[in-house]
Amino acid sequence: MAWCSRWLAALWFTTAAAAWAQPAGPRLLFGDAASRLPEADQQAIFRLLDYRIAPGGKALIAPDCGEIAHETQVLDLNSDGVPEVLVIAGNGCTSGHTGSSVFLFVKDAQGRYAQQLGFPGASVTPLPTRSQGWRDLRIGTAGFCEPVWAWKGSAYDLKCSVETQRRGCQGLGPVKLCRR
Repeated sequence: MAWCSRWLAALWFTTAAAAWAQPAGPRLLFGDAASRLPEADQQAIFRLLDYRIAPGGKALIAPDCGEIAHETQVLDLNSDGVPEVLVIAGNGCTSGHTGSSVFLFVKDAQGRYAQQLGFPGASVTPLPTRSQGWRDLRIGTAGFCEPVWAWKGSAYDLKCSVETQRRGCQGLGPVKLCRR
């Protein structure tokens, strides 16, 4: 019986050590989504975002803007088995009135993650519609005009906008409204 408890203790220690062996920044950024992406990819995305670990090691900060809230999702937007990474993170300093920004990371032809989106947004809804095999993305905003982004061959680009309130896109310049 003693061998069993020693074995369980060794297993627990090995598992805990592996979890803490990962650098704190990516561990904080990815949280529960970490198991869906190799550690090297997590580290690369963390470096691209240029966040830091707050004193105390329990939160992320943006340089010169303080602590940020964040949510990370690992998705497959084009059903090819290669994960894309969506990060919604920020605060009023980094992202203005919206309070957060939307970042999308997609693997390039060399197998490295490259940033596709990076602008203020509160949420991302992958839509059932597709452009060139990729799901269209509706970005929630602080206003009443939500952009829909579509894949254009090598990157996402603005497709149209959805008014969440009558005349919600009015006064924003020329805006192509999505057909219902």
